[in-house]
Amino acid sequence: MHPGRGTMKQQQLPRSRTEPKAGSARWIFCISLAALGGLLLVAAALTVEHWLDLVPSFQRAMQDLFSRGALLATGLVIALIAFGFFFQRSLVTSIRQGAPAEATLRAGDRLLVVVFAAFALGIAGTGYLLNNDLRTAFRDERMSQQAGIARLKAQQIDQWVAERAIDLGFLITSLKGLPLEQIEQTPELRQIVELVLYQVLIGHAERREIMLFSTDGQLLAEAGGVPGHKDHDRVEGLVREAARDGKLKIGPVQLDAGTPPSPSMAFVQPFEAGAPAPRPFVVVLVVDPGVDLFRKIQAWPTDSATSEVLLVRHDGDDALYLFAPRFWKQPISPSGLRLPLSTPNLTAAAAIRDGDGTREGLDYRGKRVFIASQSAATVPWIVIAKSDEAEVMGPVDRRSEKIVLVFGAIILVGAFLVWSLWRSQREETHELAVRNLRFVHAVQDMFIVLDGDNRILETNEAAQKAVGYSAEELRGMDARYLRIPDGAEDAEQGDAILAAPGGRIEVRAMIRRKDGSTFPAEVRVSAFELDGRIYRQAIGVDISDRVRLEQQVLRLGRVKRSLQAATSILLRARSEAEIFDQICSALVEFGDYRMVAVAVASGDPAERIRFPSVAGHDEGYLAQAKSVLKAQPTISGPPIVAIETGTVQVNQDFASNPATLPLREEALRRGYRSSIALPLRCHDAVVAALSLYAAEALAFDAEEVQLLTALADDISYALCRIASPPAAKD
Repeated sequence: MHPGRGTMKQQQLPRSRTEPKAGSARWIFCISLAALGGLLLVAAALTVEHWLDLVPSFQRAMQDLFSRGALLATGLVIALIAFGFFFQRSLVTSIRQGAPAEATLRAGDRLLVVVFAAFALGIAGTGYLLNNDLRTAFRDERMSQQAGIARLKAQQIDQWVAERAIDLGFLITSLKGLPLEQIEQTPELRQIVELVLYQVLIGHAERREIMLFSTDGQLLAEAGGVPGHKDHDRVEGLVREAARDGKLKIGPVQLDAGTPPSPSMAFVQPFEAGAPAPRPFVVVLVVDPGVDLFRKIQAWPTDSATSEVLLVRHDGDDALYLFAPRFWKQPISPSGLRLPLSTPNLTAAAAIRDGDGTREGLDYRGKRVFIASQSAATVPWIVIAKSDEAEVMGPVDRRSEKIVLVFGAIILVGAFLVWSLWRSQREETHELAVRNLRFVHAVQDMFIVLDGDNRILETNEAAQKAVGYSAEELRGMDARYLRIPDGAEDAEQGDAILAAPGGRIEVRAMIRRKDGSTFPAEVRVSAFELDGRIYRQAIGVDISDRVRLEQQVLRLGRVKRSLQAATSILLRARSEAEIFDQICSALVEFGDYRMVAVAVASGDPAERIRFPSVAGHDEGYLAQAKSVLKAQPTISGPPIVAIETGTVQVNQDFASNPATLPLREEALRRGYRSSIALPLRCHDAVVAALSLYAAEALAFDAEEVQLLTALADDISYALCRIASPPAAKD
């Protein structure tokens, strides 16, 4: 049944050269929706990734999660999804209402381009806002941490100063119990006072020296330091100032002579002692802050490769560093490290000039840093907590890269979603067009419509049933996939004929089903032109029964010729070996079998079987079979079963018969598709098995098995005749 070409020209065939499978756009659309949802979850996780590590910042995490950037991104994605559903519904409605297909497609294309451009720009801008908000929040959080560290260190300084003042208070309490007004006239009293002072020094590494002065600056007693204390004039000014003001005075940090020089500072406290008329005295405690205090100040509370704490004070036009910075590499003068306040962007200068707070700037190395400064309350020192900007912002920089990737992926997935919408409108247009071709389903033979690239546009139910595919699976498939190649030259010649309208060919081809099986078909293909494009229609007829009958006739003819040749061999043969060899050769030559072999049981139990005669394409198969049978004693191949049971063993298909699994791959590689093993007897005992291997599946039908069984009986008779020679005459 062959539709006329005039009828076909009235149909509206699709214009797409590579028509996709129907429904593929919907799958892409659904996958894109799932991907967009997953990417939004990833973006949300990246947004709160840092804050969820800190329980106090959970509220901040929620603020970031519902920030303007996050909400805008979510809104854009939801808007794109809603547009997708609207676009699909409106497209179907327009097409079903009879709107011109070409105009509908062009309008839809323009709308999709505009929507995607707006979506991509919106997502890119939203990603920038979100990333900027997250970086700002992260920076503020770290600045707050820096400020907290600076306050902590300033409190440690104030606590340390208070503890030293308390130490002086305890010492003064001890000294007030002594008649200090007599110390200048009584050497024994001086020794007692110095003993008390020494007791205060013992066990305290940071206490370097204690001195007792009169209010006029005269040294009355001392402990520690250099004997004689020739340079006690460094504290005389503080002594007079403390005596005049009547309160505690703290001297500046000074570097003592030594290698390396060590810092020291004096705590000066006036008091009155003696009776009946108390007399004013001044006690001086010289301590080394580098022993304990500076170490505490320098210790950063967390692991950090670049963070450090600096301690500076204003000294004239310079910023004086009380201890060497962590990364300072140059020599330091005896007067200490000083940097001019006029140094551009110097963090210490900014802390001295601007006071407490947080800021960004350059440190003494010239690197950009985040700093927080805090002044101590008890001494004119400024604590500076600083960290390199690169280290502080490193985690958020990496998170920013992830956010860029995620938002880029959102744009990419959005592009796939828009692309799926573009494909869906093509599919809808295509389905509407091919509805005009539904008449092909009335054709009882296989009917297929193809485009110029051999892609299937429409099929009828007969074609779908024949190959086992649904209409949706066939639509868009390359028709060449359904045909088993039988020669590149013939295929090229056929394509050349069908390249022009009116071309027509008839071929007999093997068609591949979905399950991998094949069947023969006669196919008539003709080419026609529509709207300037070449299309093809193919009508096929399953000729399996005809081919099977032809093959059966040919096969039985070959078997009968083989039997005739075998009869002649059996009449002339004089030995078992001659029978086996010539029968195998005759069956291969006249019966067109792939291989024929005779199997006999081996006397060696380990070997199990041997093959004294083989003809045809063995190619090592029998040797491989012997190895498998020897290695796996529980397995018995068809020849062994035939010998052991005396029954005919038929294997109609190596590819599907589970009993042939151990040697299936080897058999199929050599072209064996089916086999039969026939027992050969002598005096009612099975002595061998005749094995035949055919190149076709289902080669041994009942009639052929009957003929081959008769041949096996004839061979058995000949074997008995040879094994029992006639008795000698008298």
